[in-house]
Amino acid sequence: MVAQVHVCPSCNRCEPVIRFGFNRNKTQRLRCTACGKTWTPGGKSRSISAEKEALIEAALGERLSQRAIARTLSAGRETVRRVLKKSPVPAA
Repeated sequence: MVAQVHVCPSCNRCEPVIRFGFNRNKTQRLRCTACGKTWTPGGKSRSISAEKEALIEAALGERLSQRAIARTLSAGRETVRRVLKKSPVPAA
């Protein structure tokens, strides 16, 4: 069995790292005993792709409702609102 060495992203030490439960996605959390920082090793970004953002903007330009966009593109309504705020579509 190969032991994994985890380095604390805050203080860059590797020795005093311990397991510290699981997050909501059931992935392991780690905690540095030196500085107390907790993190998920190899965590995923929760941002949407540029392609999906472009699809949301196009659907907003077509005057679809935010709920319909969220349902058809499998995105959250808050994500649709965030894209709308970031790049507003001119009113027709």
